[in-house]
Amino acid sequence: MMQKLSFTDVLASVIKKVQANTGLRCYDSVRKDAPMPYYHAEFLGSIPEKSKTMEKDRYQVVIHVFTEGDGSTKVFEAIHKLEEALTEEIELPGDYEVTLQVPNGVSQILDEADETKHAVIGYDFVVFSGYKMKI
Repeated sequence: MMQKLSFTDVLASVIKKVQANTGLRCYDSVRKDAPMPYYHAEFLGSIPEKSKTMEKDRYQVVIHVFTEGDGSTKVFEAIHKLEEALTEEIELPGDYEVTLQVPNGVSQILDEADETKHAVIGYDFVVFSGYKMKI
């Protein structure tokens, strides 16, 4: 049995997949002068997933979408790009395997004070790390 996968590996895999499939930058830490539009991936937590035979963990990630104002068209387009990008499974290191990758939907779309748009979308990734054994 392998040890539990680090959340940093999951977050790095999400960022890599988003950037590769959207053509936009995805950050884990955003500079003040980052050009828009961009994504910001944030790790929320991980919890063990119940299973009698497998070791699995659920990793919870939210992805923030930032676009310039001009109505909602740009933010909707960026949300759609993100949803399409994550229809492909993220690629994990070693023998770890994604058994479930599911969006939790758009939780909010905000109008920021600087006239930009900001959307928040949640994703869950269930990762298999080995089988349970009785000795």
